[in-house]
Amino acid sequence: MSARRGRLTVLVPLLALGLAGAPGLSRGETVEATETFEGTHSLVGSYLAGRIAKSQNDAAEAAEFYRNALIHDPENELLLEQAFQIEATRGDWPRAFKLAEDLVGVQKQHRMAQLALALRDFKAGAWRKSEEHFKSAGSGPIGELTSAMAVAWVELAQNDISGALARLDLPKQAEWAQFFLRYHRALIADIAGRRAEARASYEKVYGQDARTLRIALAFARHEAYTGDRKRALSIINEHIEKSQGDGHPLLRSLRAAVQSGKKIDPIVTTPSDGMAEVFYGLGEALIGEGAVGVGVLYMQMALFVEPDHQFALAALASAYEGNKQYADAINTYNRIPKTSPLATAVEIRKAFNLNSLDRVDEARATLSALLDETSKTQATETKTEAAAPAEPAKPELASLADDEVLRRGERGDSVQKLQEALQALGYDIGTADGKFGDGTRRAVMAFQKKNDLKADGVVGPETFRAILSGGAAASGTKTAKADPALDEPLPLTVSDRLEILDALGNILRARKMYAEAIPYYDQALALVPKPERRHWVYFYARGTSYERLKNWSAAEADLEKALSLYPDQPLILNYLGYSWIDQGRKLKEGMAHIEKAVALKPDDGYIVDSLGWAHYMQGNFADAVRYLERAVELKPDDPVLNDHLGDALWRVGREREARYQWDQALSLKPEPEDEAKIKKKLESGLTGVDAPAAISGSGKQAAKSGENEQK
Repeated sequence: MSARRGRLTVLVPLLALGLAGAPGLSRGETVEATETFEGTHSLVGSYLAGRIAKSQNDAAEAAEFYRNALIHDPENELLLEQAFQIEATRGDWPRAFKLAEDLVGVQKQHRMAQLALALRDFKAGAWRKSEEHFKSAGSGPIGELTSAMAVAWVELAQNDISGALARLDLPKQAEWAQFFLRYHRALIADIAGRRAEARASYEKVYGQDARTLRIALAFARHEAYTGDRKRALSIINEHIEKSQGDGHPLLRSLRAAVQSGKKIDPIVTTPSDGMAEVFYGLGEALIGEGAVGVGVLYMQMALFVEPDHQFALAALASAYEGNKQYADAINTYNRIPKTSPLATAVEIRKAFNLNSLDRVDEARATLSALLDETSKTQATETKTEAAAPAEPAKPELASLADDEVLRRGERGDSVQKLQEALQALGYDIGTADGKFGDGTRRAVMAFQKKNDLKADGVVGPETFRAILSGGAAASGTKTAKADPALDEPLPLTVSDRLEILDALGNILRARKMYAEAIPYYDQALALVPKPERRHWVYFYARGTSYERLKNWSAAEADLEKALSLYPDQPLILNYLGYSWIDQGRKLKEGMAHIEKAVALKPDDGYIVDSLGWAHYMQGNFADAVRYLERAVELKPDDPVLNDHLGDALWRVGREREARYQWDQALSLKPEPEDEAKIKKKLESGLTGVDAPAAISGSGKQAAKSGENEQK
């Protein structure tokens, strides 16, 4: 990096400022400055404050501090880079573009800055400048792949179909990259009317990964768009059958649209859609691999091109959740239309985020409103269902082979489908009898003229493609987004109601409001007359709530029912096994349950703690220390686990180490009743406290994995 430092001459190491432990600051990082540190209004102060705010995922604060730092040194490369990344991550594109221009002035090959400028020019229709910026961003495996796919869509925007497809020929790219290249080849071929090529590419991509929702949706929509609704339904149903419950709402919505005969467009219909898909797809992959910062940047770039890209919005909100940016997640979820099939899932996620912000009443109200709205909707539908006329099914449109042409004198099924399509668009062709006569020719010519196509009355792939899309030109640049699979919310299914009730129960259970949580689990289980394996979670949640309320008979019944549904679930094995041992009952069976749980989930600190504490309760102190040390190693920031280890260390004569663990437990903010006990142990140890023999019901609560988890 050849940063322009200008008047910055004096090195100010961060270590000298006492900030070596600040999150997000590397040990060797330095900032050069001529001025002394005078708080956050100075160059150094603004820079450091920006770095700390960034490390704490406070993008708004970080952006403000970097702007102030740039006032002091507007040409500093390090500041330009950090400021650009923050502004782009926030989606503040006017500021990001200005910073990107400044940044490429000192670092021409800066990939992210070049990508930002490329997208700006693409959206403005400056194709050549956009392509130049994309090519400048093509360094490294991700850069080369991004550049190739993006330039392909630039080519398509200029109606160069062959050039667009040629850009995707990168035989030296790895197999994971070929997946993306084949997918975008399918998308481009679909828009271009090259149905056979599109289907072949979809087949390869789907064969490579049939589990990805986006691929299943794209392939199914392609099949429906080209007339093979049976195959489309097969793809949708196959994907739904592999999932638990009723399937993803977008799949259910698409299935309903296909079955009703609605017109189905490809998942991407314009070059702008395709460009957004490039950055959405790669952004999702980057986030999945742990590169969250770059992934969020890619998501924001996708949304700059297509602000209504629902998948990108959902993925960005999820990334914010992972960073504990709950308010940002809620704001992003709010951009997804209330009419979307995703609406129910979005409201559930918003409720969890509200709960994380300690806005519990709002979270409960959000979820309760979903159930209330469902009841109102069902009542309305019951009153109006009989009177509502059924929507007439739209004709199922076929497709032409790439070399097929329909003209006057032709006969057959393709002509009849063409006539039905023209009738659906309001053209008078007489009778749809499968005979291409003068009436059909006049209708075709009228359609061609209206849509800026050559008005010769001959139907080739271009005209037929435009008719299929409901009256849009082939290039895609004039196609209005029509997505019948996303234009209305779905009615709640049983699985949806179960998820809402479970969310309500989990929010209350996590806040130790067990008595209020139980009725929601009761309602959920009332919806399940024949419980299956996937319903274990409701019995488990209600059982743990009963246990915390000291209603053991009800708790044991629920936990045993959960275990009968899912015998290898480590959370159930751990909770039930430990509870038995803590009560001095079913000791052999309880230990077997916990040991099995540890074998199934050996890296869960809470479950390992249960095994260690079970040994302690039975007087096996040496074994207890062994497992409890491992538990603390796995979960060092839990006060209960540190307290348990302290007790065990004391029993084996390692009293100094025991006091250290109790002191550590105290520093981790334990529950008030535990805090008092730990302070007493720090004063006098376990002197005078009888050690557990074979077993005694101590009443001390072990850390039970999952008891406070939210889904």
